[in-house]
Amino acid sequence: MKSKIIIALLYVLSWFPLPLVHGLAFIFGTLLYLFPNSLKKTAAKNINICLPELSQHERKQLLRATLIENSKTMLEMGTLWLWSNTRLQKLNKGVVGLENWQHAIDKAKGIIFATPHLGSWEYAGFFDQTPLTILYRPPKLTSFGDFMLKARMRTGNILIPTTANGVKTLYKNIKKGGWAAILPDQEPGSTGVFAPFFGIQTNTMNLVNKLAQRTGAEVVFVYAERLSWGRGYIMHFLDCDQQAMTDPDPIKAASELNRGVELCVRQLPAQYQWTYKRFKKRPEGESNIY
Repeated sequence: MKSKIIIALLYVLSWFPLPLVHGLAFIFGTLLYLFPNSLKKTAAKNINICLPELSQHERKQLLRATLIENSKTMLEMGTLWLWSNTRLQKLNKGVVGLENWQHAIDKAKGIIFATPHLGSWEYAGFFDQTPLTILYRPPKLTSFGDFMLKARMRTGNILIPTTANGVKTLYKNIKKGGWAAILPDQEPGSTGVFAPFFGIQTNTMNLVNKLAQRTGAEVVFVYAERLSWGRGYIMHFLDCDQQAMTDPDPIKAASELNRGVELCVRQLPAQYQWTYKRFKKRPEGESNIY
């Protein structure tokens, strides 16, 4: 029943023009800012510890903007999952760092797009006609998961679950010269290593680094900047130090991964998912941040 309600809501939202959807998100995000809630509490904590150089007033402004932008991320899913590919392509309002993308293509060894939870990462999955192999975590609601898969795969993308077999499939596709997209700033559980992120020791995945080491693929950071008033999105492609990214020392490699994510976030801090408990797991002896 819960899945049916969510899916119905997404269908309804897909009927509205994107500026109206973002307008609704503005109202919802403002309410999140005005009243106590767990999302606001987590975002405030993350902003405070990651950006101590900001004044108290600047942090409050960023917190409010973050809750509004995160609300847009949630409500625009109806648009991004249900609009035709032709309509989605019309939302692409430009590309920054095209040379970084082209450089990776010219290498002809496959590409790993490291796509942080920044801007509209859902839209980033539709930016080009070339199919992407994308890892995903199956949601607990099975029927919603089926709906999500159908929506994300309708443009030719290949979605595989975050299992051992899924990673093997991802490796094979990249080895053949394919393109893959991975969210590099997720909590990896017991498989990660601690590396600095905004100066904080953070449990960091090593999957991106290992795949790049074993396949010779180029790693490119990418995010879709959400323009105001529903005007569309601008794609950003950032290069990284490929040698550092594939360093045999897992901590050095993870540090380069986090450096790239942080560079992206600092360019567009209001559109980062500060509501996510990124620092939940702590090194032994450290107290819980949240």
